[in-house]
Amino acid sequence: MTPMQTKEENRTIRVAIVQASPVPFDLAGTLAKALALLEEAARSGAQLICFGETFLPGYPAWLDYCPGAALWNHPPVKEVFAEMRMNSVIVPGPETEALAEAATRLQVGIVIGISERVRDAPGHGTLFNSLLFFGNDGSLLNHHRKLIPTYSERMVWGQGDSAGLRTTKIHQVNVAGSICWEHWMPLTRQHLHSLGEQIHIAVWPTVHEMHQIASRHYAFEGRCFVLAAGQIMQASALPSALSPPRAWSRIL
Repeated sequence: MTPMQTKEENRTIRVAIVQASPVPFDLAGTLAKALALLEEAARSGAQLICFGETFLPGYPAWLDYCPGAALWNHPPVKEVFAEMRMNSVIVPGPETEALAEAATRLQVGIVIGISERVRDAPGHGTLFNSLLFFGNDGSLLNHHRKLIPTYSERMVWGQGDSAGLRTTKIHQVNVAGSICWEHWMPLTRQHLHSLGEQIHIAVWPTVHEMHQIASRHYAFEGRCFVLAAGQIMQASALPSALSPPRAWSRIL
């Protein structure tokens, strides 16, 4: 929990970054956990609370760490992807309504990463790696879809667009955000810098050293505060259907 003061208006806003693990492949369980964490952060005085990349329902780390994740027509992969799809968030939908209600009741801004699916889309629809911004009045202020999924992510998420590359006011502060590898895109960074963002939300699956370096560089380049938000993932969260490597069990 950190207070941040914007120079132009001498305004202080208290922010919180949630570092927690989702409930694997359980959207309802992860939403319940997120709502409890929002309550806890708000009780501590947070006015803006952010979660990591695709916190709902969790980041698909199995793409990189499970053998067979990229095999063609592989039944276990189909099973895991179907489970991921069924636990992805529809916007608007019950999960966004619950987050909006919490934002209003707690009087907090919320920025949270989701895996998004489109309701009733032809061919079952494309999944997107998305970032949602809720105001303290409960309104969904911004809905950003990751421009280009990174490397193995392209097996599960489609390309987004630039509609969400904008700032929004939360507690009268200009807030914007980018997802993971978008912080390596110079024109994307410059566009958000030019909009006068005061707080930038940098969401990652996990905030290892290079992600911290990228976040610090963004703050230096954009002359803004940056919240680097990741999540905690355990080897036990990898899907058993894809037989995670034995070596990963030693990380727990």
